[in-house]
Amino acid sequence: MKIHKKLISPVAYVLFLWIILTAINVDKAYHIDDTFHLEAAEYIGQHPLKPMSGLINWDNLPTPMYKHNQPPLFFYLICIYQKLFGNSEIALHLLLSFFTFIALLCFFKLTRFLNVKSPFIILTIFAFCPAFVVNQNLMTDIPILALSLGTMYYLLKGQNTENLKDYLVSAILLTVGLLIKYSLLPLIVVILIVILSTKRYNKVIVLLIPLITLSLWSIWNFFEFGSVHIISRPKSEFNIKNIVAFGGTLGAMSIFSVVYIYNLFPRKITRYLIISVFILFLFLVPIVYLNLIEETKFNNLLNYIFIANGFILIALVIYQTIKSFREEKYDYLKTSFFPIAIYIVGVSAFIARFAPFNATRHILLLIPFILLFGHSLFEKTRGVINNIVVAASIILGLLLGISDWIYADFYRKNIEKINITNNKVWSLGHWGWQWYSKKSGMLSYSKENDLNLRNGDFIVFPKDVSKQELSGDIQIDTISFITEPPTFLTFFSGKSFASMYNSYAEKPAWSLSNIPIDTIFICEVKKEIGIEEIVVRIRSDENWLNHVRSKAISRNISLDSMLFLDANWLIVQKRGK
Repeated sequence: MKIHKKLISPVAYVLFLWIILTAINVDKAYHIDDTFHLEAAEYIGQHPLKPMSGLINWDNLPTPMYKHNQPPLFFYLICIYQKLFGNSEIALHLLLSFFTFIALLCFFKLTRFLNVKSPFIILTIFAFCPAFVVNQNLMTDIPILALSLGTMYYLLKGQNTENLKDYLVSAILLTVGLLIKYSLLPLIVVILIVILSTKRYNKVIVLLIPLITLSLWSIWNFFEFGSVHIISRPKSEFNIKNIVAFGGTLGAMSIFSVVYIYNLFPRKITRYLIISVFILFLFLVPIVYLNLIEETKFNNLLNYIFIANGFILIALVIYQTIKSFREEKYDYLKTSFFPIAIYIVGVSAFIARFAPFNATRHILLLIPFILLFGHSLFEKTRGVINNIVVAASIILGLLLGISDWIYADFYRKNIEKINITNNKVWSLGHWGWQWYSKKSGMLSYSKENDLNLRNGDFIVFPKDVSKQELSGDIQIDTISFITEPPTFLTFFSGKSFASMYNSYAEKPAWSLSNIPIDTIFICEVKKEIGIEEIVVRIRSDENWLNHVRSKAISRNISLDSMLFLDANWLIVQKRGK
């Protein structure tokens, strides 16, 4: 890919890419974790000094925010912004677009700092990486991507100039990022290693900024809810499947790895093999679309390719790092590529080990740095391989971006088709559905209000979203459902339980899929929870049963009678009868 500098300047090209990415995203429906962030911002607007105590229904019951993963700085920003400009999709996506621009600009500044000879190539691949295109939702990942790139830029400047100011700016940007998401913790170690390896020990003082800030934040946590959030937040256990899923998710987002592979074996046969693989894929897409090859089998094969691709890419980064160190000895520690290498390895290990699940938004923190680390490989490759990689990146990014836009819009659009006026309507389901169902006036179901569901009430829920578990004591009948036939625009798909946001070892980030986006079921309650069901609940809870038994003894009545009275009292309290 060649763009002549006289035709377009790099800064103009950054603006051009930013406009395209913003246009794809600006009117996208709220999706996945957007709802959590909007509700968190809403609560913070009312309780700014207790940001982690707000209850959000993101499982079976409303739970306080300190039971979830993220610190609240981004939620404060959303809160302030929506008070000024409202909470429409366009208004808030323009806020997110600011961080998209900063990410592109910082990436470009890094290409210039590293003397990248072909910045347009890796800038284009980065901009159209599906992880970047799709994850421009109202979530924390694009903001921390922008801050991680800014942190690295000023760290490399400081390494080069020995200017304390650059180290300070790097530490400040990192600190801001840590108050948005803890995923940037490995950068503290990166800064420390860079300072120690260059023997500029007096610069270590800058790390007091993030460390003191996190300490103060932890003290605030203790006074607010009695524990330290960064320590007590949900933890994931070591699981080999998570590591496999990490490789698969990275591989699914990294078409450009073929450039690394080609440079490892720079022969004509390698070039022809790469070209043949891309041609074969183009040939197979319509065949799978027409169902001449079974989707499931093809997607399983695709997943194995993704997993292999991800681990090959990480192995090649490690191989190149070791090779450079052997050749340059300790001089390599003073180069700009050493911090990038330890960032890639450190963040990869952090994600693979500590992420409770894998997602393309996690991998997004790696993509620009892997591109920068291997930029010279794109300069060596030239010609048809680079052109194929750039073209494939643009096409895949746009196809998955459009598909995800339609996916998100399915819930926003179809909520308007549900028109029930004479009965209570309850909603099951989180993600974007939760926002739009509340906005339409539906009541959010949780385990604590299951007694409020009465015969004749309606329950509406999408099949394929994360949702509350409906009590087994409530019986419902499906009255109708809403779905849509798939099109080619949703064929490149991340709609398998939001796989672009939630991928596993056996479920790739994207696949080829001819199934509908989802189905919304409209059901009627045919049997509400009665006294008998509550008595069963009491008997199954030892503490509750002992409490009722004590009351029966004190009142000198039988346990069965007391159970009936307690169950009836609970129903009256809940239902107001």
